[in-house]
Amino acid sequence: MKQPAIWGLLLGTAALAAGVPAALAQAPDALVAAEAAPAAAAMPELETTRYEDLFSIAFPVGWQVSAQPDAPQVVADSAGPTDSLPAMRTEITWQEAPPQAVVGESLEAIRAKGYTVGRYDAVTIDGVTAVRLWLSEIPDGLPNAFVTYVGYPTATATITSYYGDTTAAIDPVLMAIHQSFARTSTASTEDVAPAEN
Repeated sequence: MKQPAIWGLLLGTAALAAGVPAALAQAPDALVAAEAAPAAAAMPELETTRYEDLFSIAFPVGWQVSAQPDAPQVVADSAGPTDSLPAMRTEITWQEAPPQAVVGESLEAIRAKGYTVGRYDAVTIDGVTAVRLWLSEIPDGLPNAFVTYVGYPTATATITSYYGDTTAAIDPVLMAIHQSFARTSTASTEDVAPAEN
């Protein structure tokens, strides 16, 4: 057995005996410092809001939620900035149009307005593929946005969360809100693609 392997085995054994996670026992100083840093703010408790027979979504407790028949159908505002989160506003728009049309129009509007797309990805929300965009340089009061398009065969939900300065705690909160979106069973049965014979 080589000398470094023995020292690694001894270090691993000592780490286990001391109750230190194995990854930290062999980690560079930067990782150890990150692990030793204070924990991030706790995730706020969420409560679910339903809009008619179309969908539900959850927001942090204490947010002001309003609904209306025209787009955006649901608007939720935080009570302002907190110690760990900036002021936020989330809007949900339900459109009776397939995602190809809705996302295409939205991307054209984003380009025309000159907003910056910082990153994008695709995830599964409510059992369907959803596309997410992180936008910046929005000239209104809240300069950043996190947009999720949840597409069904003949309908699309657009969830847009506007927020102020980016903080370490904001992404998990935004993702929890957007990930909580779900259509109601009534809306789901009306939007099933016809079966082929």
